[in-house]
Amino acid sequence: MSSLKDNFDNKKEAIGKAYDDKKKELSNDIAETKQSISKGVATGKKAVSSFFRKLIWSVVILGILAGVGYLIFANMNYSVGSRAGELIKISEKGVVFKTYEGQVSLGGMTMSGSGADANIGNVWEFSVTDKAVFEKMDQLRGKKVILTYKEKYRPLPWRGDTKYLVTEVQEN
Repeated sequence: MSSLKDNFDNKKEAIGKAYDDKKKELSNDIAETKQSISKGVATGKKAVSSFFRKLIWSVVILGILAGVGYLIFANMNYSVGSRAGELIKISEKGVVFKTYEGQVSLGGMTMSGSGADANIGNVWEFSVTDKAVFEKMDQLRGKKVILTYKEKYRPLPWRGDTKYLVTEVQEN
């Protein structure tokens, strides 16, 4: 009976040792798997971060290029010419960007009645970028003038409200 008990104890000890070995092996496998997953997540985070960084920089650069392209396009001369008429108004206006704006009556019908004349006709609005031209126009208000202008594709806020930029004024 003692040999049976010894045999049983030996088998029990062998099973316990096999159990401990298997437990240690599984723990090592779990640790390796966790480490592998952590490396994969870190690599994925780096890839996603790199992708979004590249995407943001691409959008910023594309926005800058689009803005520069728009400014070049808006600043191109569409036409150059001159107009003649009576200078009705010239003023400085704006909150952030101070610009000079004016109006010229290009002609039309004048209606008289009730003590006041009303000019029904074609009024042309323009902007002025040069202060010297503005000051000369301010002295010619109410007189016949000839305005030389450049027409741009688009108005820009620091250049005036209209796409017509008067560069020179002469009394008619």
